[in-house]
Amino acid sequence: MAKSKGVRLVITDKTLWHSIADVVVVGFGASGAAAAIAAHDNGAGVVLLEKQPADSHFSNSNMSVGMFLSVSDVAAARTYMENLCRVNPELYWTDKETIHAWAEHLSQNKEWLERQGARIRLMANGIGEHDLPGREGIDLYSFRGLGHGLMRFLKKQVATRGIPIMYHTRAERLLTNERREVLGVAARCQDKETNVRASKAAVLCSGGFEYDEEMKLNYLKVYPTYFAGSTSNTGDGIRMAQEVGASLWHMNCCSACFVLKPPDFPIALGPNFKGTKGYLQFLIAEATGNSYCGYIIVDRHGKRYTNEQFKRHTLYYELALYDSRRLEYPRVPSYWIFDRRRIEAGPLPLMFYGPMLHRMYRWSEDNSEEIRKGWIARAETVEEMAGKLGMEVAVLRETVQNYNSCCEHKHDPEFGRPSQALIPLREPPFFAIKLWPGSANTQGGPRRNQKAQVLDAYGNPIPRLYAAGELGSVYGQLYPMGGGNLAECFAFGRIAGEHAARETSNPG
Repeated sequence: MAKSKGVRLVITDKTLWHSIADVVVVGFGASGAAAAIAAHDNGAGVVLLEKQPADSHFSNSNMSVGMFLSVSDVAAARTYMENLCRVNPELYWTDKETIHAWAEHLSQNKEWLERQGARIRLMANGIGEHDLPGREGIDLYSFRGLGHGLMRFLKKQVATRGIPIMYHTRAERLLTNERREVLGVAARCQDKETNVRASKAAVLCSGGFEYDEEMKLNYLKVYPTYFAGSTSNTGDGIRMAQEVGASLWHMNCCSACFVLKPPDFPIALGPNFKGTKGYLQFLIAEATGNSYCGYIIVDRHGKRYTNEQFKRHTLYYELALYDSRRLEYPRVPSYWIFDRRRIEAGPLPLMFYGPMLHRMYRWSEDNSEEIRKGWIARAETVEEMAGKLGMEVAVLRETVQNYNSCCEHKHDPEFGRPSQALIPLREPPFFAIKLWPGSANTQGGPRRNQKAQVLDAYGNPIPRLYAAGELGSVYGQLYPMGGGNLAECFAFGRIAGEHAARETSNPG
């Protein structure tokens, strides 16, 4: 393939431009790669700016399990997404035009990736997470090699096209003219200021605000919320877009459930509740509802409050319950309580997800090191565990007794946990670990339209500015299912790259 065009040193009478390209893409994850590839393949010269150094580059996509959605029935997928986004019969979280673009371009995901030579496999057909009309139009695929295999593939595609990547370069501001047109990006490359000219457009693909505490406190429904993705996602693109007048959407939305958050490790970990061995067994257990070990999830006062076979992308809203009498979030933190069988089944985190996939932290095989550190509480009796967790003994004892009774009768009348997952807690010692609200990423950011153009407060496109990925995701309160964000990265990355490449060159 041809080398990427139009990257050179240039100086104007107004601004020192250290480099220039037709399209400047900020952020090198799945959406940034898709945008860069699409812009290049539509004839544009492209440069990628990436905040992280090359030798320690881990995007959220890299830390994912590499699953993505494709659409086999566009009309059904539109219906499904409309149902996900409908607040009431007249009001939608996301406009219909953007929903329709989502469905149409998701239908091209599989073919686009296979055309590039991606090794993917079908996981399931008609598998939307929520029982809503149109779910049958959604299919689930997976990259071989999980998120690492996905990013290895995308990096190869970018390299084959000769697209320059400026690593260790943090984008800080969008540079505009008096007509509000985006002219380029002011960045800091290894502590040196650099201005990168975008003669056609800039595309923001810099991720969410998972590691900006002030943004999380102000926007998310409950604090703290922890994340299992890249620590470089600190809301940079959101602030850059706000400075040039962007409207925001979906800032309080989060497709999340529980994470483990070790006290002295910065990244959250995904809990392996069922004691599964490996990715395939995990998927089978998720699909069938089976569990290999007994466990319960309780609030701060020792009470169960949900079916532990929860929906992974909507439980977050249950966790955000606020007790106006006690003036607290009683479910933050929650506690995962289990017995000897789960501790012997292997490490508590999912080993194929987030930082564990890249061995950023080495959790002990028998969990002994984490028990020694005090991350996991150990007790010989339920009563002793209640004392260690600061709960009333009678409350936790009754909770465990009621749960064990449900297991005996294979029926959970209060919460509806399926019979195959009702395994009693009767083999001491008992263990507990804190569970926090969390996931891989936030969803909020600059509002965009069906062309991936960033919109201002009045709904008008900001000239020559596009966005893709979780930076202003199209998903609102309800998330279609696991793989939805990667699917959107591919789809809206392509949309953004194609439209950016079609812009006419701006002389400045």
